[in-house]
Amino acid sequence: MHSRFALFALSLGLTVAASAQEWTRFRGPDGSGIGKADLPEQLTDANIKWRCTLPGTGQSSPVIWGDKIFVTATPDGNGPAEQAHRTVVCVNAKDGTIAWKKDFATGGYKKHADNSFASPSCAVDGERVFAWFAGPDGSQLVALSQKDGSVAWQRDLGTFESQHGPGASPMVDGGTVFLQSSQDSPGSFIGAWEAATGKQLWKKDLKGGQHSIATPFVYRSGDAAKKPQVISLTSDSGLVAFDETTGEQRWALPDLFKLRVVASPIVMGNGFILAQSGQGLDKSEISVIKGAGAAHPEKAYDIVRTGGYVPTPIEQNGLLFLWKENGFVTCVKADSNDQIWSERVQGPYYASPILVNGPSGTSRLYSVTRAGELVSIDAADKFRLIQRFPLGEKNSYATPAISGGKMYVRTYSQLICIGK
Repeated sequence: MHSRFALFALSLGLTVAASAQEWTRFRGPDGSGIGKADLPEQLTDANIKWRCTLPGTGQSSPVIWGDKIFVTATPDGNGPAEQAHRTVVCVNAKDGTIAWKKDFATGGYKKHADNSFASPSCAVDGERVFAWFAGPDGSQLVALSQKDGSVAWQRDLGTFESQHGPGASPMVDGGTVFLQSSQDSPGSFIGAWEAATGKQLWKKDLKGGQHSIATPFVYRSGDAAKKPQVISLTSDSGLVAFDETTGEQRWALPDLFKLRVVASPIVMGNGFILAQSGQGLDKSEISVIKGAGAAHPEKAYDIVRTGGYVPTPIEQNGLLFLWKENGFVTCVKADSNDQIWSERVQGPYYASPILVNGPSGTSRLYSVTRAGELVSIDAADKFRLIQRFPLGEKNSYATPAISGGKMYVRTYSQLICIGK
């Protein structure tokens, strides 16, 4: 009887832990950018539950498992100290104190003026946090214990070269860590490693030439007989689906774009996949693909001019929201590209929007301006600007995260918890 009770308690504990795990990678569950939280419509300073000053600066977005939040940081400035190392930081979600930090020696490199030496976000599973540090002197994928930051394993992945610096992030699914390393020179790849041991499961070459910052996602068609696919997007190789287990290429659309890929691909509720590229402030190319579960997917439609370049789009209930760097936000029907509304929400922006569903049926989009304002609008077929809430720090480019009913926003040097 005691044994059965113990097994039940263990099962219940695992279930609770799993439900608390909401934001395991950049843009949350499989890159959807969608979470649940009970947030007031109008934020005030009273809704800032805590601010944590990080041991350095950066642009990586927070990832969360249970009561632990993880970001990366680097010493502020452009001198030798900033280029000498990167830091993985674990922050307590309850009170904003730093639980531990772990430094890694790295080399410096040239990068875009708006990029940071701490831009790739981490990924997490139930026991570990995974981080990728990349540069021309070499790149490394590391796994750390969530408990104390000790190194579980570390893998050398060769050199990485890009005029803009790295920005893509690892992700975890089903006990496997996936990483896409797309660079300006030969050596681009996508690979899979066993999360517990770091054993390489597969690695596939990608065409190099124009660095892509997109983070892949796992596509499940709903057909149990069809294996999950890892969907990769670069401007050189196009949109490619790999078997999640073996790395075998399932299909490819190699000639989608000529412009640079920064935003990550997403899967929409109708099964369509959206791929976005762009350049500068005014160039954008978006292709929406149907039949991802088929042998030969095909283009459903293109979106021109109204789409963005850096912020990743977001979709819910048949409504697709496109958020441009200059602040134009457009809502279209996800199955047809019929425009519903397009409005200016003063920016500029590098962060991707997230969509927060509230307990009373509310759905709001949140994004962070580069000047450090948290902007909220209705995620609906009618436009409504709700609020521009100052966070108090410029150069804020990270995408917010949702977990445990609260929002976590990383500014340039701080991590902020927002809730009721």
